[in-house]
Amino acid sequence: MAGTPVSSYSKTQIWLHWSIAALILVQFVAHDGMEHVWRALRRGQEAAAGDWPLAYLHIVLGLAVLVLAAGRLWLRATRGVPPVSGMEHPALRLVARLTHLVIYALIFIVPLSGAAAWFLQVPGAGLVHVLGKNVLLYVVLLHTAGALVQHFVLKSNVLRQMLALRQA
Repeated sequence: MAGTPVSSYSKTQIWLHWSIAALILVQFVAHDGMEHVWRALRRGQEAAAGDWPLAYLHIVLGLAVLVLAAGRLWLRATRGVPPVSGMEHPALRLVARLTHLVIYALIFIVPLSGAAAWFLQVPGAGLVHVLGKNVLLYVVLLHTAGALVQHFVLKSNVLRQMLALRQA
């Protein structure tokens, strides 16, 4: 971990946060091509030609999430992150810590399991990928709710820091 505490996220940390979030959002809403190709291949059928570009896009974006997540984790370990506001109940801090831990785990597990299913045909990896994707959706919703509570209820600067807006 970085030696001296930091007071804000770096522009790179903010960019990585929102880039990964955007890529994951695209993966959630535009996964039909991959689903169709995967299902056809599993049944020994020919996949529709129009589904292949979307399947390849899904693969590329998933690998991009993995690379960006590795960069984000490295930066977090070497630069550090701002301390928590301290305004919330210890139980909420625990939920926030666990939420972040699960998100970090899943932004590695979901693309890795998808790659293992697609490239290596590892039995069960596709199921891990789908289950992980579903859990990630709910944990991201919890994370978003927590950020909104921090901003609107607790009046902390957590959301402003991640939006790169500084308090006056």
